[in-house]
Amino acid sequence: MSFVRALWVATSLWVLLCLPPVAVADDASDRAALEAAAQAWIKAFNAHDVEALVARSTSDVVLMDGGGTSPVSGSAAARKTWERAGPVGDGQLTSVTKEAVIIGDIAWRISTVALKLPNSGEARNQSLEIWKRAHGEWKLHRQMSSNLLAPGDLSPPNPSQPIYDKPTN
Repeated sequence: MSFVRALWVATSLWVLLCLPPVAVADDASDRAALEAAAQAWIKAFNAHDVEALVARSTSDVVLMDGGGTSPVSGSAAARKTWERAGPVGDGQLTSVTKEAVIIGDIAWRISTVALKLPNSGEARNQSLEIWKRAHGEWKLHRQMSSNLLAPGDLSPPNPSQPIYDKPTN
């Protein structure tokens, strides 16, 4: 065995033996807790309960939304953003998890979000969230969405307008 390989093996063993044990939680209970936290966040968003939104987020939360808005960092800036956002549409935002991956105390969640519009229509977008477990509770850490916080014109497209990305064959 070469010196470099022996050093690599020895270092790997040392790291494995010196790392603190990782607590392995029941995957189903972790997923249920993450989904409950996400739905509680949506409920607070629909109720325009800014205090609950802040409480369900980390202190260094970052919000990234489309519509030409700049990323927002930290609880104080997130609070202002959520206050400005106000009730959106009819205030009925729903979120359905498409994928959730949990690794230790970090998780990411990809969801489809739908917003009920005043004209009985619906706007659908996607969201990518990173959640962090803090003191045994899942908190929103990063959120990347499309026009959730600054929806702009949410009216459905005019049917007489051409569709540019429609397949031609």
